[in-house]
Amino acid sequence: MELVFWLGFGLLAYTYAGYFVVLTFVAPLVRKRHHWDDNHFPSVTMVISLHNEEKHIAQRIDNFEALDYPREKLNLLLGDDCSTDRTRVIIRERMARNPRVRLVEFNTHQGKTAVINALVPQASGDVIAFTDANTFWEPTALRLLARHFADPRVGSVGGRLILRSATGVNIDDNYWQYETLLKRREGELGVVLGAAGGIYLLRKALFRPLKSDVIQIDDFIWPVSVYWQGYRGVNEPAAVAHEEAAPFVEAEFRRKVRIGTGDYRALWECRALLNPWRGWVSFAFWSHKVLRWAAPFLLIAVFVSNALLLDRPLYQFLFAGQVVFYALGVAGLFVSREKHLLAKICRVPYYFLGSNAALLVGFWKCVTGRQQAAWSQKLHRTC
Repeated sequence: MELVFWLGFGLLAYTYAGYFVVLTFVAPLVRKRHHWDDNHFPSVTMVISLHNEEKHIAQRIDNFEALDYPREKLNLLLGDDCSTDRTRVIIRERMARNPRVRLVEFNTHQGKTAVINALVPQASGDVIAFTDANTFWEPTALRLLARHFADPRVGSVGGRLILRSATGVNIDDNYWQYETLLKRREGELGVVLGAAGGIYLLRKALFRPLKSDVIQIDDFIWPVSVYWQGYRGVNEPAAVAHEEAAPFVEAEFRRKVRIGTGDYRALWECRALLNPWRGWVSFAFWSHKVLRWAAPFLLIAVFVSNALLLDRPLYQFLFAGQVVFYALGVAGLFVSREKHLLAKICRVPYYFLGSNAALLVGFWKCVTGRQQAAWSQKLHRTC
């Protein structure tokens, strides 16, 4: 039992903290550079899959039109996935004023992956810009991303997504900042493990359709697929987009379950990265992703093995620490909406445990096939 406990504890400590320490020391020594050109403007098609986005779509098109990029090199391709609100009406009104905006209508509910699979072959640009209807790019973002394609070895480029909360309480914030910093360090190794779904670019020639009848984390699989095609990914933190995040774990839980389901699917889709001969990409994949996806099972192993070792003071102390941590997480369910000190203390274990619980549910749905690929807040099979 001691071996199980310390092995599980060590792997958890490594993936959540130790890996960052390793990167901090190693990345500056290994730093990989590449060529970019501020005057390089490849033709770009921005692609968005939509479903009932009347709240955001007009503002999203405004944001597209405000990008600091040569107009003749940029188009917007919108795939409406069977919306039942005014999304299509608004888009058609904007199309009449801007020929660079194009709408493709789907009259049966497809799901995001199927829509993107259908849209990309219709794109005219050499580079595809992936984003979401509720994500808003800063004017210089596309220019900063696109310049990296001056290097023919670059296949994908990811930007930085800043999450904001309408309520002022965003428990994702600290974790997201930590992940952003981690991605910067990985970028210095020449590694980009996925991208923020609201802001990344991919060479169209490297796009490969994904199965659309299962949950897919496309913003992970498509950016890393460039590695086994002989290209590399780049992280560009100066290219910024903004998106509103749900402020509480319970508001995000369903989304996180869906992501968790896709994470385990991505492990299979990206199994080529497990090979240690892939170098730093494999090292980062194991350290940052595989162990994170194994975290729910490691947490269970650590708790159970610790409970069987309570005949010694050290393990009694460690077990008490776990019980307190879990108790604070449960307390977060009731106080995380508040702004007092206890709420702030509880948010970290609350977010951590909620995220791992969602991963555990996602694993179950993945292995049993119980999650539909086409999802929306209200699922409509036909328009």
